[in-house]
Amino acid sequence: MFLLISVLVNLALSATFAIFPDITLHECALTKGCLRPAMCTESSCAFLVTWKLVSVKSENYVEFELKGNIQKVTGFIALAFSKDQRVGDDGVVGCYYQSSTNAVNIRAGYNDIAGKTTNFYNGPDEELLITDGENLGGTFNAMDGTLQCRFRRRVRPLDTVHQLMDLTSPNAYHLIVTRGVERKKDGFGRPFAGGESVSQRPVVITSPIYGSMTGIIGRGSAIAKTHGCLMVLAWVLCASIGIILARYYKDVWPNSGLLGERVWFQSHRILQGICVGLTCISIILIFIYCEGYSQATAYPYYIHPILGLIVFSLALINPIIALCRCNPAHEYRPWFNWIHFFIGTFAYILSVPTMMLGLRMPAAGLQLQFINYPLWILIFFVIFQFMIEIILEIHGCFYYRRNKNKRRTYVLEIDQYQAAKRLNNARQPRPPEPEPSGRMFKYFIIGLHATVCAIVAVILVIIIAVN
Repeated sequence: MFLLISVLVNLALSATFAIFPDITLHECALTKGCLRPAMCTESSCAFLVTWKLVSVKSENYVEFELKGNIQKVTGFIALAFSKDQRVGDDGVVGCYYQSSTNAVNIRAGYNDIAGKTTNFYNGPDEELLITDGENLGGTFNAMDGTLQCRFRRRVRPLDTVHQLMDLTSPNAYHLIVTRGVERKKDGFGRPFAGGESVSQRPVVITSPIYGSMTGIIGRGSAIAKTHGCLMVLAWVLCASIGIILARYYKDVWPNSGLLGERVWFQSHRILQGICVGLTCISIILIFIYCEGYSQATAYPYYIHPILGLIVFSLALINPIIALCRCNPAHEYRPWFNWIHFFIGTFAYILSVPTMMLGLRMPAAGLQLQFINYPLWILIFFVIFQFMIEIILEIHGCFYYRRNKNKRRTYVLEIDQYQAAKRLNNARQPRPPEPEPSGRMFKYFIIGLHATVCAIVAVILVIIIAVN
């Protein structure tokens, strides 16, 4: 009997939520005001806020609709009325899903001056919010993490002590949409990365002229953007050129030096050192931003920090191994060469999907989540890097015999030079190393490669910075 009653109750609750009218873009700017991302459709929209003036028992209320992806069942969506574009000292309305009761709770609240805490309102104005009635309430879709709620808030609160904000015209406020994955006991929690967006201009909520605002500032964190820019410079620019130099340019510039070492070796060491340094700074910045390890739990966002730490670890290990390298003539030198090669190559390969996922991280900015051309630029770069390596491999095979003969001749000249030096003990010039055949083509390729790497890196940095 108890089981039957439970089933009937669940069916009743399901039916209740099933008839909740979905919040849509329909009649935006006609019968209701709307706030949404620049890229928002009925089938794909990170969040949507609407409002319209209604009358309840001869008293003015504003009917709000909040809809957004909150990533987790414990999440929330809230709307703040701010006098500027920053969170702090604001009135707030919002909702969250209570899994224990299978209900959406709608609450009013207020942000403290610092904007770090949102407290629920528990004051004397009991009819500040109307949450029950026809088409009012809310629903949560666990399949896609979308939370929706519809309610009414009194235009002029009876209690103005707790920053509830008077919505009477001509009072205008910036609207700040906040989405988070975890609410606090007495208030809404902090937004997840990229879960905070603000209107570009203040809005008179009770104005009879409704507008549809699409100019939303997706508040990508400056620290998170710096993290992304440094990673792009490290792996698209420095690592890409450094790897090509070490792999294909050991025989180029044989009689020139750079800071006491061969040009290829010193260039490789400098570039890879900068890469590791930028990666370390970038990791420190993102840990500061996240106040520890990333709180991202939704797919695919949680994969980015995992891959990032793997790349970071490999980037640190490889130079440490390089410091322990043995003499080129040592019997274990081939082991070092292969280990150094595999660790560096694996880190470089992993950096590509890590950067691609990073461009989709909410902390990078709302716009970056919806534009595809940065990903296509990265895909082009991967293809370009692969083609450069194929071209240099073919070039190396084509000139292999010729350069091998030059090298053999040079070894004989060195042997003769050493023998003559031992016999007469006279000072004579050491034979110069032969310039490799096909070097002019390789000069062109490294110049082209470095130029494209720099252009791609600069373009990606600009895209990350401005979006």
